Amino acid sequence: MRTVSSLEPLTETIASAFRQNCGNLLSLAFPKTSNTLGANYYEQVLEACVVHRNFILGRLIHSKIVVNGLQIDSFLSCKLIGLYSLSGDVSLAKFVLNQASSCNPFLMNAMIRGYSMNELYQQALDFFYQTTGHGVKPDSYTFSCILKVCTSLSDLQLGKKVHSLVFQSGLESDLFVSNALIAMYAKCGSLFDGISVFERMPERDVISWNSIISAYSENGYNQGALDRVRELARSDLRTDDVTIITSLTISSSPLIIREIHAFAFRKGFESISMVCNSLVTAYGQWGRIEDARKIFDNMIRRDKVTWNSLICSYAQNGFFEESVQLLQEMQLNGFDADVVSFCGVISSLSQNGRSDKAVRMFKELLSFGVKADVIAIVSILPAIADLGHLNYCKEIHSYSYRNAFESDRRVRNALVSVYSKCGFIPKAVQVFKEIQNRDVISWGSMIVGFAENGDFDEALKKFREMIKAKMEPNPITITSIISVCAGTSSLKQGREIHLWAFKNGLEGQTFVGSALIDMYSKCGRIIEAQRVFDLMQEKNSVSWNSLISGYAVHGFGHKAVEIFKKVKEPDQVSFLAALSACSHGGLVDEGIRIFNSMKSFSVAPREGHYSCMVDILGRSGRLEEALELIKSMPTGASADIWAALLGACKIHSNLDIGIRAGTRIIELGCENPGYYVLFSNLMADFGKWEDVQMIRKKMKEMGTKKGAGCSWIEVNKEVHSFVATVKAQHPEWECLFLLLKDMDSLMKG
Repeated sequence: MRTVSSLEPLTETIASAFRQNCGNLLSLAFPKTSNTLGANYYEQVLEACVVHRNFILGRLIHSKIVVNGLQIDSFLSCKLIGLYSLSGDVSLAKFVLNQASSCNPFLMNAMIRGYSMNELYQQALDFFYQTTGHGVKPDSYTFSCILKVCTSLSDLQLGKKVHSLVFQSGLESDLFVSNALIAMYAKCGSLFDGISVFERMPERDVISWNSIISAYSENGYNQGALDRVRELARSDLRTDDVTIITSLTISSSPLIIREIHAFAFRKGFESISMVCNSLVTAYGQWGRIEDARKIFDNMIRRDKVTWNSLICSYAQNGFFEESVQLLQEMQLNGFDADVVSFCGVISSLSQNGRSDKAVRMFKELLSFGVKADVIAIVSILPAIADLGHLNYCKEIHSYSYRNAFESDRRVRNALVSVYSKCGFIPKAVQVFKEIQNRDVISWGSMIVGFAENGDFDEALKKFREMIKAKMEPNPITITSIISVCAGTSSLKQGREIHLWAFKNGLEGQTFVGSALIDMYSKCGRIIEAQRVFDLMQEKNSVSWNSLISGYAVHGFGHKAVEIFKKVKEPDQVSFLAALSACSHGGLVDEGIRIFNSMKSFSVAPREGHYSCMVDILGRSGRLEEALELIKSMPTGASADIWAALLGACKIHSNLDIGIRAGTRIIELGCENPGYYVLFSNLMADFGKWEDVQMIRKKMKEMGTKKGAGCSWIEVNKEVHSFVATVKAQHPEWECLFLLLKDMDSLMKG
């Protein structure tokens, strides 16, 4: 029998042949003395097959192993399971396992890893429970593998069940198992459990620190992640490039990026390409294009990722022409533009409101001969949603189906969102039902879809289904469902969601807090809205605007204006909310002052601002001034603005200006029946019956009808809607109308 040491040069020769010329492989793998070779030889050759992915030779080696009666050898079986798993043939891997003399932890681990590698997570779990049930004792590697399965499934309950098995086996303090537990809890959204594992660890390595830093980041606690980075920097452990890269992705300001940059320079990480690429991306995300370019220019070795990082940085900051020019330079420097190069530009165009250019860039991607992948599909779909092009969406959907991308959860989530925004809810529901392993984005997209299309009942039902499915909502979903409660005035359900957000630490999230302010305001609880605002640690323009609007809706004009004056940098919505408050509160002079102050904040008045000002002047009887304001608009006034003036003319009985406003509404071809009714009523007040008939005839010709009124009421946590034109939509409508009739009689009596 040949010894292992004498085989080492031969194995190196085989590996070299893999890399250079495969013609001599058979003679090297099956030398004339092969009948004397033992398991060690085949084990090393199989290792070379795995490293160089030569599955054909691997099968030949397998046949030789069987011929020599070595198929029961555990180590050879492990290598073969790994080889077949890597090739995607899990059934052959399972066959090898069954041929082994008996199952042991090594074989169990190899098989679990094989299932996991091929995304057969449920089979991996079934095999784990079956094997351990037959007496095979799991080791630290087993638990590390099965916890990764739980992570891939995002199944928190399953992860906790495995954690209890870890505790029972006495491996909770094992370094590798603890790291896997932290990663699992982070991915499953249970940060506090991950922190608990981290705090109990008797020893930690840099992977432990990186895992807890990522856990904070993935759950939206970037400041906590940066605090942990600083703790690691002060410890005896040496940070690695992963720590630097993670820190850059969660940096909350250019100052922190510079701090990390300086740290990376001192520790010698600036020469690592991945760190430099991350620095380019980080500076670009914060608008520091010059710094990003400086790093790029100073890099000795640039790869495709470097070019893509700079291209994305330029695109994200609105330098779209420069980003396209960089694409061309990239090709001149010997790097072919790939799908990532285009995706960065497409995504940036879409996010910056240039959806039409994003679509053109996507077409250019295809014309370059680059095949769009899942990321490209997910990048272009939001642009299509903004444009409202249903046909484009259908084309992309068909393209995804033909190229086997359609089944990807990310694509289906994006399709749900696009179909919803295009108003094609039935198709969105169909795609949602086809999603196999729904995540929080899947549920959130469907809930938002129903809400955006005014179907608040279905949005609430989907939210309840989400909770029943034990899927923990994220801040975006909570914000959406709170907005639904605001739209239906569901105070009780809104309070329950508020309590849930408080228990799960989401109340302090800026957008969640802003949504709560809006909800309480619309439900008539302005004091509770103020309380939420006061408790928010971080307030943005949305928070301030929500509170101003709340006071405006409740008629507290002076209070709304008082809050508006505290806003340091008011935006378009801030001014609109303040002007609305002045309109409802009759604060004419204050409204004029606020409108005139827009220029000093570099905020250009839009249609809504002019509409509010016309309403303010009109309500106070200053109709001539309102008309002059309309004439001074840089663009032609819409029907809504003329209608505001028409309403004021009705209140103050000004026929001349009223006729002018009403005539302009008709000329614009407005389809809002309320405006025609208002104009007709004004004519009737002055006895202009011929004009009344003409207006009603015009309504009939245009096919405009007055919309049906709709009301909501919440009973036993369920919201019921009533539309005036559809009596029989509620199972107890007869009893309801009898009760309403009795109440009407009592009030008249």
